[in-house]
Amino acid sequence: MTAGGLVVLGVLGLSAALLYWELVLCEGAHLGPRVVAATYDWVAARYDRGIKKFEPAVESAILGLPLATALIDCETPRVLDLAAGTGRTARALVRELAFDGTVVNVDLAGRMLTTGRAALPEHAHDRVAWLRAPIDALPCADESFDAAVCLEALEFLPDAAAALREALRALKPGGVLLITHRVGWNARLIFGRYLSRTDFLALLDRLPVHDIRVERWQVEYDLVWAVKNADRGTWSAQASAP
Repeated sequence: MTAGGLVVLGVLGLSAALLYWELVLCEGAHLGPRVVAATYDWVAARYDRGIKKFEPAVESAILGLPLATALIDCETPRVLDLAAGTGRTARALVRELAFDGTVVNVDLAGRMLTTGRAALPEHAHDRVAWLRAPIDALPCADESFDAAVCLEALEFLPDAAAALREALRALKPGGVLLITHRVGWNARLIFGRYLSRTDFLALLDRLPVHDIRVERWQVEYDLVWAVKNADRGTWSAQASAP
């Protein structure tokens, strides 16, 4: 093969590696939220079973039951799920007898929402809403939800802090914030978006939340609980991490 041919092969190989890094490992994070949404729409039909392999019993144990328990004192709680995808949180919650509230799913990936709606049990359709919208400009009133959830998404957003502030705007004082923080080895490959546990807790410390609790959740994620301050002038946080 000529030197020119080797150069072409090298360029093609490098291009393929860059595409794999950005579109697969980073899920289009550096190309903007609409590209991220497009990558999820592309795999929507096989996302639950083929990619995530969700199991109802597992989802109940690690998500539905803990969140329903956290909201046990709320009368017909309203839950906002940001970057909801196929409605993982809603589908886990409606299985729980302790949860008698409603869930609003927000995502830019329309096919993911459509897939989730089709998978929702028939009896739960009047308790779950599906809204295609950006999560950094939510079309909802201030202090209108008892819980705000954002799972496995913050690392793909241009400004995680802005998204969290928007989630807190929609959350009632004393409401529950439930989010994930990516900590697996490949989190470091999402350049410009990776935060260590220390830096992530420092970010939360600048937000109007308290009672922060960090749990090891899955191989690649911590699960982070917090409560929105009742006093808008109080910007305190207490944290512990494993």
